[in-house]
Amino acid sequence: MSNEQDKYNDYDTDEVFANGISHSRRRRAAKRNAADVKAQHANKKPKRIIMQKSEPVQIKDGEAAAAVEEEKPAAVNQEQEGAIASDGKKHARVKKPMSLKRKFITIILAIVGVYIVAVGAYALTTYFSGDSDGDWTVTAPKPLEKITEVFSPKLPERTQFVVMCTDEDGTRTDTIMVGCYNSVTEGISLISVPRDTIVSVSAANYEVMRQEFPEPGQRTMKINAVHHYAGDDLGPEMLVDELNTLLGIDIQYYVRVDFDAFHYLIDSIGGVEFDVPQDMDYDDPTQDLSIHLKAGMQLLDGDKAEQLVRFRKDNYGGGYINGDLGRIEMQQEFMKVLIAKLTSVDTIKSNPTAYLTAFFKYIKTNAGISDAVKYASALDKIDTSKIETYTLPGYLGYASGISGYMPDQEAIDQLVYDIFERPVSEMISTEQTTVEGAAEVTTETADSREASIQVLNGGYTTGKAGDVRDTLTAEGYNISDIGDYSSTKQESTRIYVSESGLGTDLVSYFNDAEVIVDPSSADPYDIVVVIGTGE
Repeated sequence: MSNEQDKYNDYDTDEVFANGISHSRRRRAAKRNAADVKAQHANKKPKRIIMQKSEPVQIKDGEAAAAVEEEKPAAVNQEQEGAIASDGKKHARVKKPMSLKRKFITIILAIVGVYIVAVGAYALTTYFSGDSDGDWTVTAPKPLEKITEVFSPKLPERTQFVVMCTDEDGTRTDTIMVGCYNSVTEGISLISVPRDTIVSVSAANYEVMRQEFPEPGQRTMKINAVHHYAGDDLGPEMLVDELNTLLGIDIQYYVRVDFDAFHYLIDSIGGVEFDVPQDMDYDDPTQDLSIHLKAGMQLLDGDKAEQLVRFRKDNYGGGYINGDLGRIEMQQEFMKVLIAKLTSVDTIKSNPTAYLTAFFKYIKTNAGISDAVKYASALDKIDTSKIETYTLPGYLGYASGISGYMPDQEAIDQLVYDIFERPVSEMISTEQTTVEGAAEVTTETADSREASIQVLNGGYTTGKAGDVRDTLTAEGYNISDIGDYSSTKQESTRIYVSESGLGTDLVSYFNDAEVIVDPSSADPYDIVVVIGTGE
């Protein structure tokens, strides 16, 4: 090897830089002797600078640079060593490793970016091709679904979640709904848990509560107090833990909202059309609560929607016949309408920022952005006609000196099986059988003339309950009582019966009626007929 080549090989010396050897020649020489250079530097150790206590000393920039150069390890690759400036001096340019947090954010932004680009490209293509019918309903596959297949794992058969809404002071959970999304049937089941449900919290959770608050003197308490005693940070997780124990399930996600979030979201989507079943007038200065709504179909903004879901009794001693359970039924009906609008493609397209703001600002949840992306494609698949609502089975009673709602564990186990555990194939088969045999079921005849019957007017026509009483009495039926139905109105007539086989012979007397086997709703009668608004 010539001396000239040796000079190029020694690429790591200031002498070579001073002679102005070109970068390309230096890189070629370095490549030929990379192994030798690596061996040459392998045994070198960086010099240590021992700092001694002394008075502060002003260090000039040149001295500081020399100290950094002295401390730098000798075995540094070319990229870390830096580039050659125009003045011939080397300037350090060390590339820092990307943190895990930064990597995560980069990945998420990349996925979101792909979604935005794909949806934008899809929209433009649809627009210029003239295939759009105004609501993005075209024959081509939706990019959101296709991209989700690539970037997101297949949705589980069932996803369990809980929605909790805190009261005015933000500590007690005024509303608790445990839900299950079934990706096969594309339906949602919601179980309302009354806030006065009595539970016995675990010993471990009780100890945590005692550290946060000294008040709970016993493990038995109403379930809406669990979040309060656990505190703002641990409240949602601890409530989920107690719900898992109560229901025997494994809730994956929780969403906690307050009335600020409730107001914001409803106002952002332009309000919700809802049929208020009765005049509602109630004032409670201690809660700064004022409810004044008129009966009838109307557009509810955030404030009016809050009045609707919080109403239970009025200023005159009236209200829902079954108190808090009546309010739960109202909340369930409103939730169906709200979910239908929130999952509407038109609503999502018109208010994308509202969803993002609500997610990041107003809602506390353990669901991350990746979870939101995973379930995004399921929004327009939800069949709003398959939103089923239930109330936790139970009864009024006492436990450890507390008056409240006692869970009926046997009935709860059956309900949990039907929603969370029952094989989907069996559910689909039953659903098909029910649809195909609906006409046969409603036309079966049974003799209900010996049963005690109550008739309630759930429509808007005054005196309708009396008219139905007169008609049924003339046909030989035993009408024990009539009255007005003060809970949620429905278009179809509901015939609540205490046991299967009763009430089917009453269906023919109404335009649209269904028989529901529900002993608690029929009690203390054998049959309770709630006249629908469509009669």
